[in-house]
Amino acid sequence: MKRFLRLSWMAFLFLIWTGCGDTFRPIIIPNPPTFPDPKAAHTVISVNNNGPTNPNEPFGPGSVLVVDVSGDSEVSIGKVGVAPVHAVQQNANQLLVLNQATTSTSTASLSKVAFNGTVISGNIGTITLPANSAPNFVAVAPSDTTAYVTLPNVVPDANFPNDNAVAAVNTTTNAVVATIKVGNCPMAMAVTPDKSKLYVANNSSFCNPGTPGGSISAFNTLDRSPRTISGPLSSPPRWLSVRSDSQRVFVLEASGTLAWLDTTSTAGPDVLTETTNPTISVPGATTMVYDGLLNRLYIPGGSEVVVVDVSQSVPSPLATITITPISPSTRGTQDPCSTTATTSLNTVAAAALPDGSRAYVGAYYEDAAGNICSQVTVINTSNNSVKAVIAVPGFPNYDATCATTRFRFSMAAGGDSSRVYLAGCDGGGVNDIDTSTDTFLVNLPAPFSSRPPIPPSQFAPPQNPVFLIAGP
Repeated sequence: MKRFLRLSWMAFLFLIWTGCGDTFRPIIIPNPPTFPDPKAAHTVISVNNNGPTNPNEPFGPGSVLVVDVSGDSEVSIGKVGVAPVHAVQQNANQLLVLNQATTSTSTASLSKVAFNGTVISGNIGTITLPANSAPNFVAVAPSDTTAYVTLPNVVPDANFPNDNAVAAVNTTTNAVVATIKVGNCPMAMAVTPDKSKLYVANNSSFCNPGTPGGSISAFNTLDRSPRTISGPLSSPPRWLSVRSDSQRVFVLEASGTLAWLDTTSTAGPDVLTETTNPTISVPGATTMVYDGLLNRLYIPGGSEVVVVDVSQSVPSPLATITITPISPSTRGTQDPCSTTATTSLNTVAAAALPDGSRAYVGAYYEDAAGNICSQVTVINTSNNSVKAVIAVPGFPNYDATCATTRFRFSMAAGGDSSRVYLAGCDGGGVNDIDTSTDTFLVNLPAPFSSRPPIPPSQFAPPQNPVFLIAGP
């Protein structure tokens, strides 16, 4: 009987198993399809000044030129305000362009440039800024609806006539909502990645050459309360960069010395320290580039670029790389710089690839014939060695205003690391470099300006690229 029951139970289990289907189907964990990297659709945006050839000519509206990284092509152009000088990506769909408007017939403003993928879409909005305020830098914090703009010509408190201001702008209502007192002549800002703090570099001589003095102002972005800075600078600040963990702000001084602020204290003060033993100094440097992947700074200046490890509490120099002029004989026969002798090189810009493999350094010299001769040096980040030097076609220096432009050359890297771009104010275009072969591809010209043709050309000269920014 027991044996019969066991057989019946086994038959019952067999019926249940066969009722589930005729074929055994193992459980498979599906592998989701691999979608294209969104970075492959990256853009780079050139901000262009439609300026005059002499101070007596009126400025025309500036422009933004959108470059498609994957297609090596210009995909969209939009007009902005008069005399654009700086820009920041507010969010994935909007760029803010700061227009200085130095003429009496125009007004300083922020242009709101909307994107639909890679193309400018809809009308470009305008936010009016205080008259004659000479704005020169824009940043975004703590939300995507608030921008901060430096106002070197605004004195917010008559009791402190040497202090200037930063304006807080609501980019939804298009209105200035607060004016914050800072030091004399604010010229650069940096926001911590957590968007809780904003730092301002004040440099008196930037507004009035030869005028001494400089300081760093800081405040909390949530309530705009001031933060205390502890520790002196030996020379005025020129540029600020922030570490990705929001705990360090790096300060490039006018002397080329690198200093840093410890921003870990919630209440402050933020302690400022200059590098010593060794002192990190790059004479002639006006900007620096932070590589968040490798936690490095690239500081171009003079005839060199200094690479600094900032992953530790105290910045540490990794390498000083000499940048040498490329031989004129290696330039193309159509290059005006191919038949003239080299002169002293000015190393002025840098860009780090997002994949961390290489850094690119832009430099130029002006030859005896007045040509601007530019080049890009490729740095292997694994050992900080020079991998290649790329000749970028030179061009005649037909526009004297570029000599005093803040960003005569600027650089940006495509989001997929396939391209690096060097924009030249004098050259009127954006130079496209293929990073897979480290070769120059093409010059993408800026839109035509409103100025008269320069003989023997029958066309107006191009506008002047004054700032390059990696887009969405």
